[in-house]
Amino acid sequence: MAYRALYRKWRPARFEDVVGQQAIVTALQNQLRAGRVGHAYLFTGTRGTGKTTCAKIFAKAVNCLSPQNGDPCGRCDICRGLDDGSILDVVEIDAASNNGVDSIRDLRDETAYTPSMCRYKVYIIDEVHMLSTPAFNALLKIMEEPPAHIIFILATTEIHKVPATIRSRCQRYDFGRIRPEDIAGRLEQVAGEENIPLTPEASQLIARLADGALRDALSILDTCASAGGKVDEQTVQRMAGVTDQSYLFHISDALQSQRTVEALAQVAELRQRSVDLRRLCEELLVHYRNLLLAALPQGASLLGGVPPQQEQEYIRRAGAVSQTQCVRAIQLLGEAMEQMSRGADQRIELELALFRLCQPEPAVQAAAVPVRQPAQPAFQPPPASPAPGIQPPLAAQPAQTAESPKEARPVSPAKEPAAAPGEAKPFEPWQQVVDSLQSVDPLLYANLKGSRAFCDGRRVLIDGTEMFLEYIRQNDYSKKRLKRCIEQVAGVRYGVGPYHTPTQQQTVTAEDTLRQLEQLGVPVLVQESKHKGEDEQ
Repeated sequence: MAYRALYRKWRPARFEDVVGQQAIVTALQNQLRAGRVGHAYLFTGTRGTGKTTCAKIFAKAVNCLSPQNGDPCGRCDICRGLDDGSILDVVEIDAASNNGVDSIRDLRDETAYTPSMCRYKVYIIDEVHMLSTPAFNALLKIMEEPPAHIIFILATTEIHKVPATIRSRCQRYDFGRIRPEDIAGRLEQVAGEENIPLTPEASQLIARLADGALRDALSILDTCASAGGKVDEQTVQRMAGVTDQSYLFHISDALQSQRTVEALAQVAELRQRSVDLRRLCEELLVHYRNLLLAALPQGASLLGGVPPQQEQEYIRRAGAVSQTQCVRAIQLLGEAMEQMSRGADQRIELELALFRLCQPEPAVQAAAVPVRQPAQPAFQPPPASPAPGIQPPLAAQPAQTAESPKEARPVSPAKEPAAAPGEAKPFEPWQQVVDSLQSVDPLLYANLKGSRAFCDGRRVLIDGTEMFLEYIRQNDYSKKRLKRCIEQVAGVRYGVGPYHTPTQQQTVTAEDTLRQLEQLGVPVLVQESKHKGEDEQ
């Protein structure tokens, strides 16, 4: 007899054997006992949580000749026929491979015929979200007025892809992730029946790796049992491609002390041991989340799925890494995972994120000082008086000072004037900002490479080419990305704008003045600026 995988052999045959979905099981059993069976059900949830299992049990229970408290008996002719496949009144359809409209039309034609042996003809459509739009329309036509002997059970992992017209005609049941302790208990039960020597520590580790999916947990147990001998924590770590979680603390300690080489060497060692780098990035992300939660009052209770000894380690290290550093680490590691999903080199993306986390903070803090104390406007001498009878141009109006507050105009927050060159200071972290753009936006990096930037306390003023300034004016997405990179590097949110040298500003003012003088005394109505639109990007 061929070997059957554990997740197939131990698939529950009764509702009472279903793990972690007690509320759903109770609701379905009550319907069966009361005889109030609907014509369409929608089971949604992540993989391995029991959607298809409950659909098969329900299909047997609704047709069982002698049901027992809402469960199929498993001994009557109907139950045995459905188990061995001799009765074809329960049809399973994989929508991933039968997603065309022709398949649903064939199904519609079949529904006209009554069941051969059962009371109801049950259609279980798995991964129903994979159906095409015409197929959904054809299915909707059947579900609007189904025959009395037809029951539909739809299962999906992506409920948002199922049309609202389909959802509204179904009884919906949401299958949640199974708790790690429930998975560990089921694993120990299966291991006992299969004579697999499984330690409690190993079952807890498998439950945590399964991430709420019992099927995944049974598959991992099957893999570890094939290694022979006792299935302990070391066996699970070796067969599942994970190692002792202490390496997470080693990496975070090295990052905290800015020991870049040590952190990267740890990653290289784990890679040499065939540890998946994407999984390592996920574990580091969860690790910093746990450090963040452990430092909160009563936050240790939120450390779900963490072994007891590791939980104590998190509690002991609570506060060792600041909340700001934890949030920054989570953001950078999340960006690295996003780049990995796009096909980028996993090792380079992870190492780049760790390298950024090792960067010192003093330069960032120094750049943030002018933001908290607004810069005082530099004194500007009044321009030369115009000829008698001629109104001075707007650009030549004397700057408002503290001595004339009533004449001061409020500055619009959406349009700030460009700062005078004397007020702006060199923006120290600018080179780090440009380097960080190399991986996220090569076009921006190419335009800004070798450029300079200044800070007036509110904005980063870029000394770039006219082509770049025109590009950044017309591309809001690139402008927002540039602001986000500046905020990530400097830790402070700045606006961006062009930087004008003193010579440029004096030339502009002189041209404006001449233009007004050439009007021969006509009052100024509209002031045009050569750099209109460049004040604030």
